[in-house]
Amino acid sequence: RASSAAGGSTKSGRRGGAEGVAEPDVGQEELDGMIEDFKQLVTLTMSRYHALAAHPHADEDCLDKADATMRRLQQRLRRDGLKKGCSWHGDEADMWLSMLAGGQKKRFKGLREVVRQVQVETRIIKQWRRRSSSLSSQQPLHQQVKVDLDSWEGFDAFHIEGACQHPLTQVFMSIWSSRSLDLFSRATDDGVLKFLRAVEGAYLDNPYHNRIHAADVTHAAYYFWSQLSAQPHMEGYFGEVDLLALLVAAAVHDVGHPGRTNEFLVKTQNPLALQYSDRSVLENHHAATAFMLLKESGVPLLDHRLVSPPQDAIKARIVDMILATDMTHHRRVLEQMNTEVKVQATTQDINKLVLEQHLLHMADVAHALRPAAQHRAWSDAVRMEFFAQGDEEKSMGHQPGPLFDRSKSPTLPKGQMGFLNFVVAPTWKPLEQILGPASKALDAHLWENMAMWEEMAKKEEEVAAAEQGQRSIMTPSRSRRSTVEF
Repeated sequence: RASSAAGGSTKSGRRGGAEGVAEPDVGQEELDGMIEDFKQLVTLTMSRYHALAAHPHADEDCLDKADATMRRLQQRLRRDGLKKGCSWHGDEADMWLSMLAGGQKKRFKGLREVVRQVQVETRIIKQWRRRSSSLSSQQPLHQQVKVDLDSWEGFDAFHIEGACQHPLTQVFMSIWSSRSLDLFSRATDDGVLKFLRAVEGAYLDNPYHNRIHAADVTHAAYYFWSQLSAQPHMEGYFGEVDLLALLVAAAVHDVGHPGRTNEFLVKTQNPLALQYSDRSVLENHHAATAFMLLKESGVPLLDHRLVSPPQDAIKARIVDMILATDMTHHRRVLEQMNTEVKVQATTQDINKLVLEQHLLHMADVAHALRPAAQHRAWSDAVRMEFFAQGDEEKSMGHQPGPLFDRSKSPTLPKGQMGFLNFVVAPTWKPLEQILGPASKALDAHLWENMAMWEEMAKKEEEVAAAEQGQRSIMTPSRSRRSTVEF
């Protein structure tokens, strides 16, 4: 071997290295070092390849050449037996594998399996892109009512409800069709429709927490996702599996809601509160109900055609997003998102799990960013639901909170001013920052709605002052009897 390496023997030089390169004479330690270098290079190569494959404007020729090169490498590894010795170590590899596995570390048997996984995923992504392009001008699946998904101004969940009485199904299936999610999920279109009808049927006819709210939140979550995905600085950040998880979480986030708050359920020792130990009672109930319906329907909605992430990882993300809508977690969700925006060098570095929880939390209160007529309708609906709970509490001998007591509640304008200023605006701020120009129209509606409530509150105060002055005139003070004698 030493003479072959020194003399440049072509035959022996082609046994262990690339063709035309002489095989070096190395010891065990040097070989171990070379293998470690090889592992790190493979890790970096796979990471770069995966990022390029997911890029919406990836060079197809470049990807084809990479595929061909990896096939040759795969054949060479099979022939030479090196695949048996490939294992993965190092922080970068663990991070990449963790992302592929949805947060769960997973060890591959060797380079051949990694190459196969990336090739399969790339083929699916390419197929999805071609299908999306060809279907862009076609009528969305099961669409009875036109749903303008990409317009914030043109979307109105109340209008969809009035036209078909299935607003959630219409919105979800329109997104499913327009984004060709059937190429990722193994669920059939009819199966997804069956599941959505079951979910929509499980929403109760509450004034606020109903199927119309679910449709509105689903559209808002999708709109945030699509606008973020379209930003140049966010290219390649999201995948369609991320969209599927977000859409499912949004669609089911309030399913089975009884129209009463967690505090009410705990106070009255409702069976749900006892079942979930008084912790995020409704949110746990929504998640459990959703996955029970999914199981009963037999629809493999989360079973997708990619090698990873596993279904359990997607389910865990959906549950975490639903739990993040509990207002007791508002401060935590907001602080985590603000920290990510502040400390990360680029938006690409923002923790995706933190961002998606914040997206759904923001979508849940996004009616404050809708045009004034819609926002006013939602505000009236939630007030009606709150008062119904307060009435029930009084009938049970309990004292309702200020927002739920008809006789003590602040006026609607004052109540909404507090909600928008102290809940919505801070939640919207970090998302506004990363949305950039796409946030302008939504931000304008928020400030218009705040100005509307302020003007209404001012008029109420003027009317109250005028009424008080009128009562003073109509009820003059009693004059004292004179004690002076003449």
